[in-house]
Amino acid sequence: MVAVRGRSGRGAPDRGGRRGGAAPKSGAAAPQDRDMSERMPRHGLALSAALAAALSVTGCTAQAPDETGTATGFVTPSPPGGGTRTDDERRDDVTSESETTAADLAFIDAMIAHHEQAVELTALAHGRAADQELADLASRMHAVQAAEAEAMRSWLDRRRTRDLPGDEHNHDETMRGEISRSTLDRAAELEGAAFDELFVDTMVAHHRGAIEMAEARLAEQGDPAVARWARAIATAQALEVDRLLEIETRLDSE
Repeated sequence: MVAVRGRSGRGAPDRGGRRGGAAPKSGAAAPQDRDMSERMPRHGLALSAALAAALSVTGCTAQAPDETGTATGFVTPSPPGGGTRTDDERRDDVTSESETTAADLAFIDAMIAHHEQAVELTALAHGRAADQELADLASRMHAVQAAEAEAMRSWLDRRRTRDLPGDEHNHDETMRGEISRSTLDRAAELEGAAFDELFVDTMVAHHRGAIEMAEARLAEQGDPAVARWARAIATAQALEVDRLLEIETRLDSE
């Protein structure tokens, strides 16, 4: 089980800011498709190293650069005998389709939706977050979760081409830590300290939900590749929760 430090349980994230100096942005909610490439993720070598180490333990990483340095996709667990393959290159004999259960498919489907919410919220941080460290962290989270969601979507599309027996089609996965539409709309109206507070509160709860989903999947039998994916997500997001709580503590003391 992934240990997560326990702060930031301060109430519903739809409330206003409490650190002062923050006000809702005037007018309608700003478009949410800002170009995140304008801000290069650089929130610190420590977290980057920690994330890389955590994901390498499971044999997974969010993005696999090719020889030109361009991100090419999600690297799935290494096949027996070593080496890595991108998800698109992974052969079905690495993990037999017969090992993939309806619960695996439901987990990946729910995790895609979960990641998409994080992508939407982190996109709002650009130009709204007052704290530079938080803005940089949000930028990296945006890039990583967008890449993971796309890789999971590709994997799911291929796996859904086969029929599952009987009532396994009816298996539903609960999405925990869901971000409400009202919270996302409110985030689009805030800037400065009020946005920072809302972002931290919401993202900590959202990440903890993803960790719970991953740990629930790990407690069941299923596709070993999905289990490794779940473990990588839980480990990486636990590290990000720790970083968010550190930022929160610093902001509270300022």
